[in-house]
Amino acid sequence: MENNDIQKNLIYNFLEQPDATDFFAPLDYALKNGVFIQRQSSPKGVFDFVRYNYPSLSKYYADFFDLYLSNEGQDNEQYFFIDFRRDENGRISRGKIPELNRKRLKDAHLIVGFLLLRICIIDPTSEYQQSIDTFVKRIFEDYEEYKVNLLRLFAKNNEDISIDADEKAIQQIIRSALSDFNDIGWVSLDKDSQIFEVMPSCKRLFTLYEEIIMNIDEIIKSNHGKAISPNT
Repeated sequence: MENNDIQKNLIYNFLEQPDATDFFAPLDYALKNGVFIQRQSSPKGVFDFVRYNYPSLSKYYADFFDLYLSNEGQDNEQYFFIDFRRDENGRISRGKIPELNRKRLKDAHLIVGFLLLRICIIDPTSEYQQSIDTFVKRIFEDYEEYKVNLLRLFAKNNEDISIDADEKAIQQIIRSALSDFNDIGWVSLDKDSQIFEVMPSCKRLFTLYEEIIMNIDEIIKSNHGKAISPNT
């Protein structure tokens, strides 16, 4: 029994850290709800807790919940998240997280994410921090000539709006998407000023959908209402 206890402490030694009582509960709740942990995350210090205890935390989530605690980025742009893998049949395995805790972004919201990266990160003239109104205006200005295609693309990827959706409906989708991104840590949104800042973890979209993001302009220009199915 004594040897087993020693082995347990070595494997899950994050539980023995003096700041575990402050950080583990909010960390565990956040990760299981799809939140990305980065230097800007709250409570202050939770990022350093994860980074220092990453090996034992990874072991814990794998052993108890069949989940993968992953990380991407370097230095101040590093972030941690629960990564869902595909099983041998190609199905995404979500471990033992209850259904209510599984955050699924709408396809239309992912398109907003693609445009966010295109406008705020790939384009060197853009700012990481700006107002929602400025971002919306930039989208419609950049794709003024192809606005009909853009509207159709959103409509085809959002079952809640009709194929003849107008700009107002698309603006609502963009605002809803940014609110979702704020919840999971891809942006930091001040709900009073409506100013948001793109967070390092938003670059996770590059890992998953780099080809779509790099070609989003051509997809919009050539689109005639076809859904791009980013989740396939």
